[in-house]
Amino acid sequence: MRYLRRLVWYIASRLFIVLLLLGILTVTFYYAMNATNIYVIIKDGMARRAQVIMMDEPASSLDNYFTATWIERDQTLQSALNGSGPYQNVNVKGFDHRISLKNVWCWPWEDTATATVNERIPSIDGKSVNGSVPPWPEGTYAMILTRESGNWKIRNITAVE
Repeated sequence: MRYLRRLVWYIASRLFIVLLLLGILTVTFYYAMNATNIYVIIKDGMARRAQVIMMDEPASSLDNYFTATWIERDQTLQSALNGSGPYQNVNVKGFDHRISLKNVWCWPWEDTATATVNERIPSIDGKSVNGSVPPWPEGTYAMILTRESGNWKIRNITAVE
């Protein structure tokens, strides 16, 4: 009886360790998958937002990256769409958009994530009526993202610096 108890305890302890490792690997995999998707959404979404503001691109493509409520609340974007933005008299041909993700946190089982991002545009290729192209306001932003129908979207952006 004692040998049977030892055998069962040995098998149960090893099974527990294997299941624990499989659980950690699964959580790590889904975290990495979500973090990668979030990085792509932030990078492409912020670049598309800059294109809409500086190059008069159509704003309809922003729906893939931002929630509709954020698009309505974004004052810089709305002023560019209304024709009163700082790049209205500038003919922008291209720009160098850079995003660096400082941190991201998302539990694999939740539909909300947070990220801290540093955005900057070091060079803008364009000509202005006044002769100088206004610089892009670079800064660090705290972002909240939500998952809607399996797709991540930026719900809120707050300037940190």
